[in-house]
Parts: sequence; structure tokens; C-alpha cells
Amino acid sequence: MDKKIPVTPFEIIRRMKDVPKILEWSRKKHLTVSGPDFWGIHHVYIDNSLKHVIFCLKADLTTHVFIGIPTGAKEQRKYDKDVNLLFSEQLNDDSLGWKIYKDIVLYKGKMLPSKKILEEPYWGEIVGVEAFNDYINDQWIVSKIKELYNK
Repeated sequence: MDKKIPVTPFEIIRRMKDVPKILEWSRKKHLTVSGPDFWGIHHVYIDNSLKHVIFCLKADLTTHVFIGIPTGAKEQRKYDKDVNLLFSEQLNDDSLGWKIYKDIVLYKGKMLPSKKILEEPYWGEIVGVEAFNDYINDQWIVSKIKELYNK
């Protein structure tokens, strides 16, 4: 069941003026995000060059990884429980987009389940913020998956 988004469309429009400041705030961060329900707790890492990666750890020990830029995913990967790459695919701009604020992340795109109100984004609450000083690359992604499952 869709949870009601905690911000109104007017509030989202009002927050648009803060996007440059939030973008700078998000640089070199690890965000722990709770929700939407189909992802549960997931991790967003943003490096100094504003490369973004989202890790969605699954109960079957597979991991979905979305790699992108400040506005959304450009690539999707899936790894098995032994961190072997099962597939990788380039994504269209409308596949999975996000807007990161200091308290929530909004998600939209064709990859996500449809909603009753089609224009309404899914959202997750930011429940943790930590410094992140690495650079995102393929080797780092594999090592991070292993580390996240060992927490």
C-alpha cells in the first residue's frame, strides 16, 4: 500500500530553489533511506564528483545497484549472493529518477510499480547521514556490497 507522501506538491516546488545548496550538501555523503516499501532500507552513496549509487539488498541475498547522476540512474546492475554480476544494462532517462532532499528522497520512473496517482512519486525517509570519502568505481561497488551484507 502506498504511504502518503509527506510533502505537498507546493512544498516540492518551494524546495526547488534549494536544489543547488542540497546538491552541494549531498556531496561526499552516505544516506541510509527507509522506503519505499518495495525497497525497504537502502543505501545511497554520493562521491565528490556527484556520482550516485543506490544499493538495494534483497532477502535472497541478491543486490540491485543503480548507478547515476544527481537526477537519476544511468545503469542498473544485479549481483548474486556471491557478488557475481548477473546483468548490467544502460537505462533511459525516464527509467528511474530521484530528487534528494535533506529529509526525504523522491523516486519516479517507468521501472517502479505504477501508482493510483500516476504523477505522485514514491519516497523514502533519510534515516541516516554519514560522511563518504571514497570514489565510486566497479571495484568499490563489489567491496561495498560485501561490507553491507556483513553489517
